[in-house]
Amino acid sequence: MRTAEAQPATECSCGMPEMNVEGHLLLGGDLGGIVFGFRFGDDGRGCAIASTDLASLPPTRGFIWLHLNIADNRARRWLEQLPNLSDDAKETILDPDFHDRIDVAGTVIAGVFIDLRLDFEAETEEMAQLRFILADRLLITARRQALRSIEATRMAIDAGRTAESALDLFETIVDRESDLLHAAATDLAQEVDRVEDRVLVEEMGDTPMRLGAARRRAVGLHRQVARLLALFRRVELAPNHRLPVEFREGAGRIAQRLESIHQEIGSALDRSRLLQDEVTAKLASATNRQLYVLSMLTAVFLPATLVTGLFGMNVKGIPFSEGEGGFWLAAIVAGAAALVVYAALRRIGRSGP
Repeated sequence: MRTAEAQPATECSCGMPEMNVEGHLLLGGDLGGIVFGFRFGDDGRGCAIASTDLASLPPTRGFIWLHLNIADNRARRWLEQLPNLSDDAKETILDPDFHDRIDVAGTVIAGVFIDLRLDFEAETEEMAQLRFILADRLLITARRQALRSIEATRMAIDAGRTAESALDLFETIVDRESDLLHAAATDLAQEVDRVEDRVLVEEMGDTPMRLGAARRRAVGLHRQVARLLALFRRVELAPNHRLPVEFREGAGRIAQRLESIHQEIGSALDRSRLLQDEVTAKLASATNRQLYVLSMLTAVFLPATLVTGLFGMNVKGIPFSEGEGGFWLAAIVAGAAALVVYAALRRIGRSGP
């Protein structure tokens, strides 16, 4: 039985002896919870491997990539029993800690950082965690929720994408995440452009709602990219004795790309803030105009209301009550009072404060 992430692989040949290619890594037995695996030969091409190919890790030639579902206890037990990895590396990948980190355990690098969650029904920008162990001839990635960058990398490997080393493959995974974040940043910038166009032509409608959604999205993406950028910057600037030069150089390349994405999202966030202020000002101006009109109407009709109230009193001595045209005379008095107040307000409005 295969999980949703592991689709059938195309047949390929890595040029390695005694390799049993039967599609993606079979689940079941002690190896349950391993989503898929690839063996990479000297030419850098990856072939999906079966469970029978995992007797010895890491391999003597090429390298292996395994992707685990650590929500499955069988995968956790298999990883804990793996003799070639230190306890510190296993603890990093299995620890329920949610902080982004990259640690060195001997010659093995292990870490945790955020990634975009994969939803098979719709695209989402929700975050999940990618955990990894990177050795000379072995890359193990693990997750509790399906990840978009892992699926994108798997599809690229199936399509013939090559990887020279485990580190090169790790960079490819992070590059796929950067591609997805860049696409999200571009889509966000376009949405802010559309909102800005509506604000400029004063088509409010659902503009405040759309702008609010864009700001929430920008804030979320900005935080996520900032976390990734800070992590890989720390790795890039780590001392030589702590991390291998190749890994620090790879982290520098990743950080450089994340920096441009971070700036793009930051620009969209700043623009959304300015647009929020402009929309708020326009809505306040529209509300003030409506209140002004309401105040004018109230002031104009107040004298007329007073006059009609006076003539409506049921007492003796009401003016015009005895004549045939008393109603019309009272109406003229009320209208004249309203006109006088209206003229006074117009005069005051033109003269200013």
